[in-house]
Amino acid sequence: MGHLGVERTLTLIRDRFYWQHMQKDVEHFVTRVCECLKKKKPNKPTRAPLSTITTTYPFEMVSVDFLHLEKCKQGYEYILVVMDHYTRFAQAYATRNKSAKTVAEKIFNDFALKFGFPSKIHHDMGKEFENQMFTRLKELSGVRGSHTTPYHPQGNGQVERFNRTLLSMLRTLTEKEKTDWKNSLGKVVHAYNCTRSEATGYSPYYLLFGRSPRLPIDLLFNRAVEEKQETYEDYVTEWQKRMSEAYVVASRTAKKEATRGKVYYDRRIQGNDLQPGGRVLVRNLTERGGPGKIRSYWEDKVHVVVQRKSKESPVYEIKPENGEGRNRVIHRNLLMPCDHLPLEKPEKAAEQAIPKKRDSLEKKRQATRKRQPQDDSDSDSGDDYQLVYRLRPLVEKNSRNGEPMLNRELEFSNPKSPNSQMTTYRLMKV
Repeated sequence: MGHLGVERTLTLIRDRFYWQHMQKDVEHFVTRVCECLKKKKPNKPTRAPLSTITTTYPFEMVSVDFLHLEKCKQGYEYILVVMDHYTRFAQAYATRNKSAKTVAEKIFNDFALKFGFPSKIHHDMGKEFENQMFTRLKELSGVRGSHTTPYHPQGNGQVERFNRTLLSMLRTLTEKEKTDWKNSLGKVVHAYNCTRSEATGYSPYYLLFGRSPRLPIDLLFNRAVEEKQETYEDYVTEWQKRMSEAYVVASRTAKKEATRGKVYYDRRIQGNDLQPGGRVLVRNLTERGGPGKIRSYWEDKVHVVVQRKSKESPVYEIKPENGEGRNRVIHRNLLMPCDHLPLEKPEKAAEQAIPKKRDSLEKKRQATRKRQPQDDSDSDSGDDYQLVYRLRPLVEKNSRNGEPMLNRELEFSNPKSPNSQMTTYRLMKV
């Protein structure tokens, strides 16, 4: 009881016993074999190498996600965030719910009509995105879809990072403005789009439109517009030249920042690659309700690795070891190897083994009875009696108070002797 770890367990054992390689055996049992592995959080959580998503032009991929805030005066409590992965240009829509109809309305009847249909939409596995209507709309518009693995929001890291920035900007509003945050949402997002991104070296607005926006400060100081071309052709030529240069610089800067972030992240890698057939535990994230402070850290059921989905991403397909349940696709950070845990027997096989064993014993008894001669005179002395508990469906009325009562009968008989009489005792519930 308690499972206090290697050092404390080893101290208790040393005070009472000794054998060679005792420390090694205790450490192996506590850290690899003991069932408490399913209950405890590891000292060093699993951390797979970082895999990055690369895009090469605007709206090649759009990331979407929902934010849940306090309900404002107008009844809005959700924000649908839509963000272009290449330029980092973002749009945010206040919504009253997060239904599939709301998502389709904002993306296909607003965002797509302003900026065009993206090549791909990336999202999590929420039911507001994983549904027949949203899938059908993507098919009709020629938009491909991709999603993160379950319980791994880092797979949509860019929009998750923007969500954190957006919330920090909304917190700077006054208390009065916070009660009606919808009115300030568009201004806050526009301010973000107009500031330079460290990941690209340009503002999202500039990378999308090819020019810097005119801000209120420009109007206040009467700053002149730098772009003055004689003809439309000159403007287009100059615009193409600027954008070609900007895209090259933005791609180079984004790649450099991604590499730097990966090097920093991979310094804290914990855990090796998993091989097909390896036994693993899955992080217990399906149980809901309550604080969950004493909830088991890992699921009780052991799984087996089927395959790695791709060499570029640490995502694995796993299946239950006992054969009960469906295959799942899980990120490496939510898996822990457990090859040394005791093997689990298939539940169905264990349940079916009991009736088969009983049937074989019954056949042996019947064969023995056929070989032995039956003697009525001394069958009562050597044979066992069988107790039969029978519940009759007849419901009678109590003669005293009229309440229903059940008739129960206890019957004793000798199943081995065909001439034995049945002795019946009636038990009546009054």
